[in-house]
Amino acid sequence: MMAGIARVFTYASSPVDAELPYEAKACREFKRDNHMLHLMAKIGLENNGSDGEIMLEGNEYNLQQMWHLGYHDEHGYESETNFGRYIGKMQWWFPYVGFDYHYKKEGMHHKNIFGDDKYNLLGQASNKNNRKTFDAGIQYTLPMLVVVDGRIDGDGKIRFQLSRDDVPLTNRLRFNFMVNTDKEYAVGFRYVVRKWLALSSHYDSDMGLGPGVTLIY
Repeated sequence: MMAGIARVFTYASSPVDAELPYEAKACREFKRDNHMLHLMAKIGLENNGSDGEIMLEGNEYNLQQMWHLGYHDEHGYESETNFGRYIGKMQWWFPYVGFDYHYKKEGMHHKNIFGDDKYNLLGQASNKNNRKTFDAGIQYTLPMLVVVDGRIDGDGKIRFQLSRDDVPLTNRLRFNFMVNTDKEYAVGFRYVVRKWLALSSHYDSDMGLGPGVTLIY
């Protein structure tokens, strides 16, 4: 009910519900609960770095924080903060504004399958080695809960991205992937041990392969 997955029906001349004797008060409380904010977090701690996300969202607005933090400058440090609003009857659309920080020292320890990343797949000179810029974009949820994300940043760089998280392979095993036009990609698995803990491993185009754990809230 707090996530908005509920409806309230009233009928003319129906008897008063003894558990809800004051209809107006109950309606106000329902509306309050329907607009509650929800905090969630997934924090990955693996031997090649830390990646994760934190979201504070209601039924319409969402504040997203994502990061990829390597243990070395060559692995890079990336942070994306976005704030936006879901629109449309089904809320598939999510326009947002945000800030993007990305730093990576030249000289990766592993090969990118897309080759040299001095240019993105759109032919634009990459700014991912030292990027500090505001951006604006829109996300759209495709069938199978795949999210397509298109954005432009303050340097004029355009990026398109496809991602999906928590693909259920079994009752406990989850799969996720991400790929974008900056020649960044990642695939990973999580095995849920407890509702707040999972054994995890992922391969990232910047940080390489690493096993570890993921904390879930």
